[in-house]
Amino acid sequence: MGTTRQHITWLIGAEVLALLLVAGVTAVSYPVVQAAKMTVALAVAYAVPRWAYGRSDHATLAGHGVLLVAALWLAVIAISFVHHATLGSGASFAMPQLYNDAANYYDWALAHYDGSAVEPTVTFWGYPVIILALWHVLGVSIIWPVAANVMITLFTIVLTGKLASRVACVQHARVATLAMALLAMMAFFMSQGAGMLKESWAYLAITLIAYGLVPQEVNRSKVKTRDSEWSIVHSALVFALGCLLLAAIRAKYVNFLFIGIVMMAAAGKFRQWRYYVARFSITRVCWWRGMAVADHYTVVQQVNNVTGENGMATIFAPEGVYQRILGDYFHYPVWKKLLYLPLACGVQWIIPFPWLPSGDGLSLLSIAPRLRLGWYLLSGVVLYFYLFRSWRHGWLWAAWAWFPMVCYVGIAYMTAGTVSRYILAFQPWWMTLAAITLLTSCRQRSFALFMLAYTIAIATLLLTCYLIM
Repeated sequence: MGTTRQHITWLIGAEVLALLLVAGVTAVSYPVVQAAKMTVALAVAYAVPRWAYGRSDHATLAGHGVLLVAALWLAVIAISFVHHATLGSGASFAMPQLYNDAANYYDWALAHYDGSAVEPTVTFWGYPVIILALWHVLGVSIIWPVAANVMITLFTIVLTGKLASRVACVQHARVATLAMALLAMMAFFMSQGAGMLKESWAYLAITLIAYGLVPQEVNRSKVKTRDSEWSIVHSALVFALGCLLLAAIRAKYVNFLFIGIVMMAAAGKFRQWRYYVARFSITRVCWWRGMAVADHYTVVQQVNNVTGENGMATIFAPEGVYQRILGDYFHYPVWKKLLYLPLACGVQWIIPFPWLPSGDGLSLLSIAPRLRLGWYLLSGVVLYFYLFRSWRHGWLWAAWAWFPMVCYVGIAYMTAGTVSRYILAFQPWWMTLAAITLLTSCRQRSFALFMLAYTIAIATLLLTCYLIM
């Protein structure tokens, strides 16, 4: 594990201090009973991923520190969110004041729990069912689903380390710790993983899929011959779990998996066609189950998502200067949308901007998503990887690495780049690539020059956007 008894003692001491800090913050923020529930829930949300990380072969003291800091960061966001939705809004912990998707998920679960709310229409059933299951065990409260989201986000950070360790051609423990740290720096990613949205579960699903899709050739030098068959089965099971979860949480993403599997099969010249046929079959079953239980979401609706019909122009409407530049995007023909695609991809890459629109009030919940400096910098590392390093390990590795970018472009095409939250689930994949790039290229002159030019370009772009918005 790379830790000594003294290191473990220091770690436990830090964890105790962190627990006392969380208990103190909840004590001054909530009534006694609710403060105790929140403290225990957040402690469990940290303890379970911490236990899983401690049993991994890439665990280090630094990695434990990253996980603890990430847990504290998520706890602060979760405590603030719950307070804002309950006491801050004059509501209760059982009937909080929520908005948009969060309100729909909560009301759906209440309607099925005791009929105390009118059942709304929700597109995907996975997250509301999770809320309902938690309530049947622990009782109705906003605390439990929020703490569950914190735990799943921490699990994703742990799994990102495992993913980086699996695909890296450099020091495995070191790259795993770095990938975890880079992901924990993604403020928008973290802020969306500690509320009442389904984002944290989408994070986990995509990361499981990334792990399950890692080409077997990448691991050939790390897996003993007698274990190779189990490795293939293990990858298939992880992929199936991620695919099932994704079908329940956000079934439209499953469509991208068909593209990814074909990309990888073609890159490998169909040598392992049985392997990819099995992946394709798993995806087909999960897609069918996800569509079968989705509420008002059919194949026709998916087609409408691409063509811009059925309210897409209202749901993903551009605003302000962007709307004046883009025009009536959702009713353009395909060729014209493709002309605007670079603009949509760029907008999706940089929003939300690191400043608040005029008139918006300051709060942790409004500021946290805009602490984007980590993403602005590290996305440059990701771009460097795609431009200069992605082809160095063969076509199959390149297809695996490029798949999240294909998804990125597809999302920008369908939404005009107006919902950057939809790309957050791919950040564990990108931070894995960024960690590998930093450990292998950071001392190269070409990398330094590229990052200097990129930093100047992104700073100029943000300043320009600030002046015209």
